Amino acid sequence: MHIYPFVISSLLFLISSPIIAGDAISANQAIDYPVTIPGSVINYLTKEIDSVYAECEEEGLIVSKAFEARPVELNSSVKALVVKPRSRCFCSNDECPMWVFDTLPQKAKVIFESSMAGLLTLSDKKTKGFPDIRVSGGLPSHGYEVRYVWDGTEYQEIYNQVWIWNPDRKCNEAEIEELKNGKWVKTSNVCLKV
Repeated sequence: MHIYPFVISSLLFLISSPIIAGDAISANQAIDYPVTIPGSVINYLTKEIDSVYAECEEEGLIVSKAFEARPVELNSSVKALVVKPRSRCFCSNDECPMWVFDTLPQKAKVIFESSMAGLLTLSDKKTKGFPDIRVSGGLPSHGYEVRYVWDGTEYQEIYNQVWIWNPDRKCNEAEIEELKNGKWVKTSNVCLKV
């Protein structure tokens, strides 16, 4: 008879388990077991809709229902939320804006924001105790990848790659920009074999 509380508590843990390093959130798939979005995050998103996504503002739009969130464990002491739209109005094709909020009591602090992402991945690699973030999207014939690292205050872009299929060379030609020693270094026409 004592097995039921153990089973129930185990199921609750699985349902509410946070995103950990190596996990990814897809823009075009619903979040499994979303959590309630705190009021401070709702306030931030409401302002975003008013300024950036005004065309999505419909009469009767309920911000808490237009977005969904999942907890993320950035490190042992920092718990945050990944937030993305449920409503396709905020998205373009298979890409949507995504945010990572450090949800402090009575305040929401944006620590990462991507205006469009097909997939947001928390890397196993960490910089200054926080997982690196990779945002990617597109198709095999054309797409992009952007990488970010924690600088102690916020996430900073350190790498971006855009590619397009070249049928003559039978490879994806890429333009790569990388932050090296504080300067952006650009490499063009890199042939990425598929």
